[in-house]
Amino acid sequence: MKEKKKIRILSLDGGGIRGIIPAMIIEYAEKYLQDKVPGTTIADHFDFIAGTSTGGILTGIYLTPSDKNKSKAKYTAREALDFYIKEGYNIFNASKIKDWKRLWGLGNAVEFSPVYLENLLKKRFGDVLLSELIKPCLITAYNMGHKSSFFFTSTEDPAEREFFLRDVLRSTSAAPTYFPPAKIKNVAPYPHKSESIDMINLDGGVFANNPTMCAYAEARNTNFEERNNNRPSASHMYILSIGTGGGFQLNKKHRSDKWSLLKWAKSLPEIMMDGSVDTVAFQMEEINGTLRSNDPGGYMRIDTPSHDRKYAEDMSDASPENIDALLKAGKKTLEHAKLKGLNNFLDGLLDQ
Repeated sequence: MKEKKKIRILSLDGGGIRGIIPAMIIEYAEKYLQDKVPGTTIADHFDFIAGTSTGGILTGIYLTPSDKNKSKAKYTAREALDFYIKEGYNIFNASKIKDWKRLWGLGNAVEFSPVYLENLLKKRFGDVLLSELIKPCLITAYNMGHKSSFFFTSTEDPAEREFFLRDVLRSTSAAPTYFPPAKIKNVAPYPHKSESIDMINLDGGVFANNPTMCAYAEARNTNFEERNNNRPSASHMYILSIGTGGGFQLNKKHRSDKWSLLKWAKSLPEIMMDGSVDTVAFQMEEINGTLRSNDPGGYMRIDTPSHDRKYAEDMSDASPENIDALLKAGKKTLEHAKLKGLNNFLDGLLDQ
């Protein structure tokens, strides 16, 4: 009987411009693996990728098919990193809405115009469909119509659920108070009867800023035929989870009982997003810890150590100074990851 192979899973947190940090880790990982297997990209070494918000955008970049070879990735990990370095300022700082009503919470409290981001996503991904991605994936969003979480997955029947990748990425990055909700369409020929064709979505970070547990659950219900592994258990998973150096400052928290509506509106998304990250990391550590020593899976969590988080607390600050600070933090995070055994983990990817 053909041996089951472990399912290699990559999970990427949300975090705005801090996506630079996981992008740097993946750039290193891709180069390291290319030295062992020339001509490969990061997508060749994982069977499933999950992402939320900025992690969802990275997921889309890594899995976009090449124009010439639909089974190979169009973009390298370096190009994913450059996406943030070169485009971050225009997505955030240059798109900031200057409106006194917004500042006082009397009108639209959204901080940034989505026009540049939407045009950029259309330029980068064109009419690529979710089902066309080169590996299975999960990208999170919150469906305002159904008032529930929504998972964009590339393994569903495209006759019932099909979306343009650009719309999926716009949805997962629609963080409340940062960007307006994403209004998109299910472009499948026979949409699922229980769902509306039109959707209004928010950033999946409102419930799963660390999507590792979502990835675990989805993998448990997936048939990975190429690896002879249907509905794999934790002992048959090999998971790399990468954070974005979370954490933020709650100014004047001792006076939170007197916060204005706008102050709460601005703070709540960050509270929800940050609170879920460590919870999921703990849950995954507990799951991995239950495995028997003779039947181990694999799990590694990488995030920026608190003492190296010397960058702006604002996840939308894409100023040249903060991007430089994030690049430095990324290097520190990579050094920390190597000390934790990143190279050994990457070697393990090749053994699965």
